[in-house]
Amino acid sequence: MRIDASVAQWQRRSVKRAPIVRPGRRALRLNAAREKMAVRRQLREFFQDPHLAGVITVERPPPPTAAAWVLQSPPSSPPSSPPAGGTALVSPPRRKGPLPKDCAVFHCRGCWAVLGDSLHLCAQEEQRLGLLVCFKVTDDVAWEDSLMVGLEGALLGCAYNALSCRSCGLIVGFILYSAPSSLAYLRGFFCFFKDSIICYLLKNQMIIAASKVKFPAVTLKEQLQELKEKLVEVHIRIELLMKKLEELEQKKNVAERQSSASNAVGLLPGCGIVGVN
Repeated sequence: MRIDASVAQWQRRSVKRAPIVRPGRRALRLNAAREKMAVRRQLREFFQDPHLAGVITVERPPPPTAAAWVLQSPPSSPPSSPPAGGTALVSPPRRKGPLPKDCAVFHCRGCWAVLGDSLHLCAQEEQRLGLLVCFKVTDDVAWEDSLMVGLEGALLGCAYNALSCRSCGLIVGFILYSAPSSLAYLRGFFCFFKDSIICYLLKNQMIIAASKVKFPAVTLKEQLQELKEKLVEVHIRIELLMKKLEELEQKKNVAERQSSASNAVGLLPGCGIVGVN
């Protein structure tokens, strides 16, 4: 029995226990790196081939209300259409005093939008084309970006940009970009078709088609006549001032001579007065 017990003890001692393997720091780092790479791979696949279940909607504030009397100047070379509602509009400077009685307001025939007025007429009315030529219009007038070329009629061979009403889209005129010498004076201005315009006359307070109204020629004859009259008045005043200056100089010379003569009376013969400056 003792021999069997000793043998059993010897066998138990001789049997080696299997070592417990614990992961080291290096193995932990490798596992963490592998997990990160797996996550990155999944994210890359997700963004390369997304499967979205919804739609992203971006809400923008409504554009500012367009002012009716914001004036625009004609573009220099070839014009581009202004933005529909990008920038805030500024109210134009108000005219001091009442408007003249013979003033007329130009409306669109399609929607009655205000397009301009007779105060901004800048050229003689074109009878052949039936045009009203203005150098300023309201913000309700829009022009196309692309140039058009006339293939027939009075605009044969002319390049122009079409003008339209911003409210209803009606073609109301054009801006001439290139033209022969007979129409060269219209380049760069806003040319309205009289058939597309309705006028409101302030003097009579009535509405009438522009084709039935004949506006007087825009000239500087009265202004030139007033300028000539003012120049003549200034010239006359200058001549009067020159005469007064000559008279004052003559009086001054006479007074100096008289004073010098009176001083020389009390001197001895052969003596004179020496002036010291």
